[in-house]
Amino acid sequence: MSTTTPIHPVLSVARLTAGTLANADGHKLFEALRTALTEQEGPVTLDLANVVSFSTSFLNSSLGTLANELGAASYRRLRLINYKPAQLKQLKDYITTMTKPAA
Repeated sequence: MSTTTPIHPVLSVARLTAGTLANADGHKLFEALRTALTEQEGPVTLDLANVVSFSTSFLNSSLGTLANELGAASYRRLRLINYKPAQLKQLKDYITTMTKPAA
């Protein structure tokens, strides 16, 4: 059994935000992601425990702003834990849309 503590940041979405519907909450997550991604070079884990769903407004204010400011390549450094299959699909679909080249 490994007792090694992860050296990369783990951000709990439920602790960082009051919810996952409003732009203001998405901005709080964006700020935490930007700080974690710029302060170190490794992965950043998003813990989705106790998160029910995401609104498009929340995703635009968090992951959309992240792509606009740090580039869509920053998504490659994100890791997820404690997610539901529907959440994974929603996030994959959103990220796929954000990383598609403009037509």
